[in-house]
Amino acid sequence: MNSKHGGKGVAVHRTCMRDQIRNAIVSRILDGLWPPGVRLKELALAREFNVSQAPVREALRELEALGLVESERYRGTRVRGIDLAELREAYELRAEIEEAAARRAVPCRDADLAVLEPELAAMRKAAAADDTEAYTASVVRFHRGIVEMSGNRVFLRAWELMAWDVRARIAMQRIGLIGLYTDQRAQVLAALRAGDGPRAGSLLRRISEQLLARLDAMELARDNRA
Repeated sequence: MNSKHGGKGVAVHRTCMRDQIRNAIVSRILDGLWPPGVRLKELALAREFNVSQAPVREALRELEALGLVESERYRGTRVRGIDLAELREAYELRAEIEEAAARRAVPCRDADLAVLEPELAAMRKAAAADDTEAYTASVVRFHRGIVEMSGNRVFLRAWELMAWDVRARIAMQRIGLIGLYTDQRAQVLAALRAGDGPRAGSLLRRISEQLLARLDAMELARDNRA
């Protein structure tokens, strides 16, 4: 076997395993199985997933960057919980990037718009089936597609570094209303198809603003009940 190709295959496998481990940990945190303070042991996780400690370490490092876990010297890694202030800040940055990306995306190629349309259909199908995971995945692909259409590599890199496959799951878990902004995303696509980048950008920003307002309202209601 060519050593170069073999090395690439190992790297891809490790990346896939890292994502699987990361997603499993996120699910357990969101489901309350691992509340704040629970210690996460690399060796135990490696044994559970039948992998070396390398992809486990990479998954934990990514979750630490997202604020879901924290590592302390000599004490290991523990679940930190959800930092809502950081989540809000991430959505504020996302709104800025996506609004600018939509403005740059027009005029849009038919091929690019054809990629977005199935994601809307997938969102509606997932919402009807109450499949939160599938719905969130389609939402992430829809928004990423618009950022990619901008042609701005820095926009796309910054957007991807925020790991929206994880953050969107957190937001969805907090809000709990699947399919809430699907119609507004359909309006975004219509604006892009019409060549109206500013309107598409404003609609994208409005989705983020409404989501943040809903998060704030739900947190205030929780505080009042407490």
